[in-house]
Amino acid sequence: MKKVFGIPLEKKKELTELLEADPYAKGSFAMMGYKLKDGNQVEGDVKTIYIYISGDDDKVVAAGERLKELRVDVPAEVEQKIIAIIAEEEDKAASGMGDIFG
Repeated sequence: MKKVFGIPLEKKKELTELLEADPYAKGSFAMMGYKLKDGNQVEGDVKTIYIYISGDDDKVVAAGERLKELRVDVPAEVEQKIIAIIAEEEDKAASGMGDIFG
């Protein structure tokens, strides 16, 4: 499952605290991995930070619950655009590694 959550820019401090809390704990954001994108990076709302999480359904749902107090709705078309952008970045990174170690 792949999911994008939107966090208003004015809640960046709270988001950072949540993402960095207890990084070695089971289920922490650091352990599950995530990617952040500013709205202007993905042609989304410039007043929103987008957090992308992928993994099994339980992990993504749990992340959504932990973000519940901060998050705002992300339109489906914006979510799909962000997922596509991240997939492209990952493909380019994998291709680059292949070029290095090829």
